[in-house]
Amino acid sequence: MHAYTVEPLYVKSSQDVIAADFYRPREIQKPAVILMAHGLAALRHFELVKYAQRFAAAGYAVILFDYRYWGGSTGRPRELVSIKAQLEDWRTMIAHVKARKSIDAKRIVLWGTNLSGGYALTLAAESKAVQAIMVQVPFVDGAESAKLYPLAQMPKALKVSSQDYMGSKVGLAPRTLAVIAEKDLCFLPTADSYQGYRSIVNPDYYWSGEIPARLFFKLIRYRPIQQVRKITVPVLFIAAKQDSLIPIASSRETATNIAPFAEYHEWDMHHFDIYHGEWFEKAISTQLEFLHQYIGVR
Repeated sequence: MHAYTVEPLYVKSSQDVIAADFYRPREIQKPAVILMAHGLAALRHFELVKYAQRFAAAGYAVILFDYRYWGGSTGRPRELVSIKAQLEDWRTMIAHVKARKSIDAKRIVLWGTNLSGGYALTLAAESKAVQAIMVQVPFVDGAESAKLYPLAQMPKALKVSSQDYMGSKVGLAPRTLAVIAEKDLCFLPTADSYQGYRSIVNPDYYWSGEIPARLFFKLIRYRPIQQVRKITVPVLFIAAKQDSLIPIASSRETATNIAPFAEYHEWDMHHFDIYHGEWFEKAISTQLEFLHQYIGVR
């Protein structure tokens, strides 16, 4: 076990500032670094802190950040999820990590879950600065995930999304859609998503539970699976066999497309199980084994 410090970190991104926490093992001069951000509409302080703590205690530096418009980061409208902007934030943070003298810029690992898992796959396909990635229940194919959305609700969701998008072009206030809801229209309407998402929310931090609806149409068109054949670094990929948000067939196809670089695990769990209890411990153990094999502490 390694002692570590946690320091606030602020990084300029376009006209805004990205807020992050920098976990640094005290006794390691230039540790490898894991760059982390949460999934859809989530804050860094939800469930990722305990991952970061375990990685830091194992001897790896961690930079855990909020996207612009979220948490401690600046930007308006608040709680906007923009795939383009969030990918830009990842690129900004990768550039920042490469320039830091206190870590080993030749050992950068991207870690993602759900939507940020899709980002990690996208970035690994385009960046030469990344040495490995770890993704759990990653968003891999919006077109296939859309097939799991209730067919009767799809037209209304697309209508609200279009109205919000068009309104944003003329300066109107965002039209929002709930991330989760028991009965109403929302982004994640599957049976286990309401309680599952609520289980990762940290009540100590503000979270409205609604985001600008323009994302809905963008999510359907976001397909990391189309880029992953370009990946040539080690990939740890953990999928949930009972996932109601990410079709397991899409996860299997994505992992196949990354071969021989992918270490693929498929566990008999639901989408949100990996943040808790035995599945969390299994995930941490698996991720640390992967890190020790391909990155190492030195």
